[in-house]
Parts: sequence; structure tokens; C-alpha cells
Amino acid sequence: MNCNCKKCIKIGGHVLILFSMIALIFSAIVSLFKVELYLAGTQWMLVAIILAIYANIFFANKCSCDQIK
Repeated sequence: MNCNCKKCIKIGGHVLILFSMIALIFSAIVSLFKVELYLAGTQWMLVAIILAIYANIFFANKCSCDQIK
């Protein structure tokens, strides 16, 4: 479902996807170069997966306006 109104912009989901990509990059850096960034590489991967799941849930919520096409 697409909505063209300005009230239903879901920028929060885009921010979560961005954070997921950053966590994925941290995972690669920690795993490949053995750099310590607070968590192990597999833990950064889990953080990236959880953030991506939350972003999908955020996008799946229905729009509250009546302009759905």
C-alpha cells in the first residue's frame, strides 16, 4: 500500500535500515581486521539483523490516513 500524503512519511524505518547497514559494516571490520569495537563480529551481525527486522515491522504498519491507493 502506498500513501502520498506528507503525514505518513516513515523516516524512522529508513533510519533503522541505515543503522543496520552501519552495524553490518562494523561486523565486517571486526571480523576481517580483528578490531575491537565493544562487541564481537557475530554480535554486530545480530544487531544488524534485529535492526532490519524492526525496520520491516515499522514499514509494515498501515497508514492511518484515508489516502491509501
